[in-house]
Amino acid sequence: MDSNPKKESKIAILGYGVEGKALYDYLSRHNYKNIDIFDENTAKSSFKHIICELDKYDFVYRSPGIHKDHPELIKARNSGTVVSSSTQFFFDNCPCKIIGVTGTKGKGTTSSLIYEILKEAGKDVYLGGNIGQSPLKFLDTLKKDSLVVLELSSFQLHDITKSPHIAVILNTTSDHLDYHKDREEYLSAKEGIVKYQTGKDILIINDDYPYEDHYIALSKGKCFRVSRNKIVENGACIKDKKIALVDNGNIHFVCKTDEASLIGAHNQENIMPASVVCHKLGIPLTRIRKVVKTFTGLPHRLELIKEVKGVKYYNDSFSTTPETCIAAIQSFSTPLILIAGGSEKHSDYTKLGKIISETDNLKLIILMGDTGPRIKKTVKSNKKIVTVNTYQKAFDLAHEKAIEGDTVLLSPASASFDMFKNYKVRGNTFRKWVESLQT
Repeated sequence: MDSNPKKESKIAILGYGVEGKALYDYLSRHNYKNIDIFDENTAKSSFKHIICELDKYDFVYRSPGIHKDHPELIKARNSGTVVSSSTQFFFDNCPCKIIGVTGTKGKGTTSSLIYEILKEAGKDVYLGGNIGQSPLKFLDTLKKDSLVVLELSSFQLHDITKSPHIAVILNTTSDHLDYHKDREEYLSAKEGIVKYQTGKDILIINDDYPYEDHYIALSKGKCFRVSRNKIVENGACIKDKKIALVDNGNIHFVCKTDEASLIGAHNQENIMPASVVCHKLGIPLTRIRKVVKTFTGLPHRLELIKEVKGVKYYNDSFSTTPETCIAAIQSFSTPLILIAGGSEKHSDYTKLGKIISETDNLKLIILMGDTGPRIKKTVKSNKKIVTVNTYQKAFDLAHEKAIEGDTVLLSPASASFDMFKNYKVRGNTFRKWVESLQT
């Protein structure tokens, strides 16, 4: 399917967030005039506030937050309307290679690391997608030898009909069950990242998760595996406490695991595929090694804010699932005070409760928000758990109880919407409080 309308086409854009606005701006710059915008969250009188009568349009572009099976979209498709997305529009018009990264967590860090390595190597590289910038912002500047790195969510991949030249699939567990009807739909939503690959394309996949064979079978590209738990024939793995690139059994060491600036075993799962991508693009090992040793990650992802009187404060507000909270907990051996809880995403906290119960260095767990009581119920040990009713009280208690040598970790394992606009506001609030502490 080609999602390019003609200049006279009647076009509808559903949603005026980052992607909807970028698409409208792009089409307007290119002299498309007949455009209507549907957005129920705006007061602008020029916008339509109720999604209806989409079958009257030639092209409809949905934003990621609008499910592909919205009744009005189904009706529009059945009438012959082309239903697409800004992501599909970019794929149809991009003149260069696309590197697409998806997974439940880690895709932002992995995408950024790939981008930083390629930039260090002098490539004409651009970063966009779910990470915050629509690639339509830079579409007009791309050349044939440019490279684009896209962080792609299940929302963006759900109905895509083209796949990236290099597809990276990280850990894929379960998430966004408030959007997808079940785990199977969530996993199938990501199939588009490999489904349309050709024999000239590349798939890089984490071999430590149970779904990998399903995605590998869908791709015609050459497959490279990464693993923390075993040696691979082609791809990357951990060997002798070093991050290793492997070509047909030949090993090239990137660096020792403790030399990487990104801490935690889960970040090794981000470093390995990023290194494979750049290695396959011909980037020298010295360039890969330099960036891996210096790249400290993205804000709100296991971010060290400050050390105050011997206590280190880490902001992991981006942790909105139990899996990411588990990864954060397992990144530390120091005495740990955990702040967790927030709004519902209908996650299963059973494994998180087990990890909390079994982690000896967890000295105090402070729970808040809608999910706090659910998390507490899963902990089957005599761990010290305190439930509070505000974020401020959680932080104040953590600060009060922390002593020299401790680590205070905000890793909510939940969404933020019961208290904040988004995880960024939650993380920035934590940062502000930490930075105000007297050293």
